Amino acid sequence: MAKKIQGFTLIELMISIGIFGIVFLALLSGYMSCLKINESSRGMMIATEDARRVIEQMRSLAVASLVSITAVNWTSWASANGLTALPAEQIVVTYTDGDGTGNPLDDDPLQVTVRVNWNEAGRARALNLATRITVR
Repeated sequence: MAKKIQGFTLIELMISIGIFGIVFLALLSGYMSCLKINESSRGMMIATEDARRVIEQMRSLAVASLVSITAVNWTSWASANGLTALPAEQIVVTYTDGDGTGNPLDDDPLQVTVRVNWNEAGRARALNLATRITVR
């Protein structure tokens, strides 16, 4: 008696290819989402590091007075020191008047906000870091 060898029918093969295709598309979609999250995290990390470098430079200047901090054009300083790794990156520094006199420069500690703006995947992103700097 000879054994009858059976294989897959065409319908079984088509169903298995369809299931494989659906699983493959789901995995591909998950992979693409992970890449987008990774790129977003990378941008946020670079922006945070750039803002931190600006704040550290401000702290190093605050030896005798706070005027030395406000006299610097921080956007130009950031460009000159290589803080432009992100697309359309711009660093803006603002000073907040904490005592309500209308002049933030008479405050000690000086309230400083560093805003980093950049573009990511066709949309604008921003990061704000705020701190207080005092004369040392």
